Amino acid sequence: MINNIGSSSVSFVPQQSSQAAKLTTEQSDFVKETLAQFDAENLTSDDAQSIQAAFKEQGIEPTKELADLMGELEFDAKSIGDAGRAEGQRPPPPPQNSLESVDTDEVVSYLDELLTEYSNQLSDEDKESILASVQEKLGLSEGDSLLNVTA
Repeated sequence: MINNIGSSSVSFVPQQSSQAAKLTTEQSDFVKETLAQFDAENLTSDDAQSIQAAFKEQGIEPTKELADLMGELEFDAKSIGDAGRAEGQRPPPPPQNSLESVDTDEVVSYLDELLTEYSNQLSDEDKESILASVQEKLGLSEGDSLLNVTA
């Protein structure tokens, strides 16, 4: 099964969820045009609500890509989200492609397939390197197992 995994001849690229749609050029331009109408240093909660409403009307969802673009324009997406939310209203749930929604059985199965396919091409050093990368990504210590086998 999964004993050691390493990384020089294998590239592990996570699949992007289709639900986390990328901003189109038109949407990016719209974000820039909309934010140009406001002063990032003096935003009111009404301003934040206007920005949110404009984005929503254009089908622009809050994503990391949007937050990064807003940051480039010197606007803080989180502050705008918080300021535009009615008092007592909860923030939106995390995107579906967050770590909490990852199917670990599917990930383990995929890693097992990769190991089976490439194990004869990988050195023990490569396998150790991949294992260390996976453990780091999952927040595990060196001795921790990738699998929980308790009943």
